[in-house]
Amino acid sequence: MVDNFDEKGSREPSEQIAGRFVGIVVFLAGIILLVLTFVLAYQAFHNPEVLLPVRDIQRMPPTYLYARSILLLVLLFVMGYVASLIAARGAQLFFTARKEVRHGTDGD
Repeated sequence: MVDNFDEKGSREPSEQIAGRFVGIVVFLAGIILLVLTFVLAYQAFHNPEVLLPVRDIQRMPPTYLYARSILLLVLLFVMGYVASLIAARGAQLFFTARKEVRHGTDGD
């Protein structure tokens, strides 16, 4: 079991508490972005008009339609990737805040 007290019996330093709080906030922001990405992907794959508007198919060249669809899918992938990086960084911030806070000494 992990205690929140050090050997002197005092509470965690405020730097650790702030670091843990920032880590949780960043992690939750990444999770919200991931959920948003999954919702957009769900809409795109269950409603084809999101990727290819039916009313414009007749008037536009096929190359434009393919390029647009590929660009939207690549952007969706990038959104998911960036959101996962943000969530991972938040988790990293949370767990590294638990480590001992280093204070400079005369020899450093």
